Amino acid sequence: MVEPGEARSTKSVAFLDHCHALQAGRALPRWSDFKLHELPADIIPYMAVVDINGADGSFTYRFWGTGHTALKGVDMTGRKVSDISASAMARMGQRQYEMVAAARRPLIFVHALTPYNPWKTDIQVAVRVPMSEDGKAIDRVVSYSNYVEDRKTWADIYCRALNAGGETKISANS
Repeated sequence: MVEPGEARSTKSVAFLDHCHALQAGRALPRWSDFKLHELPADIIPYMAVVDINGADGSFTYRFWGTGHTALKGVDMTGRKVSDISASAMARMGQRQYEMVAAARRPLIFVHALTPYNPWKTDIQVAVRVPMSEDGKAIDRVVSYSNYVEDRKTWADIYCRALNAGGETKISANS
């Protein structure tokens, strides 16, 4: 996990700024104020929106951008996070959404997407923002995932996180 203040890429910052502006003095932005078309067009394919089912704590994709489909080979719109075929990715996604809902603030996650292509590791930077219509219950999480912008910077952050507390074993240059 990376703090939102570490977001340096233009698109990640634009997404965070857009969501922050929607707060308009409230504790959390409202989904009813969120308009995908107000974001830069090249961000939208890499967006995802999950609805939170308060009864069972599950997360269902309301929107799954075409960029995700192209990279991961599946359209998850209307499906639960737990339905992701790569079970490790499903567990990680579920945990990330739980963390964002519990924190009640934006969080950034940096992780490898090896399960989708064992011969190539893509680094995914997922900027996740909780939404609340009533200001109390988190009912949605909106995410922007960055796969290419500032790739070296994010790969370095990812490697530092993997090596935290120990001798460097992995390098973004390896």
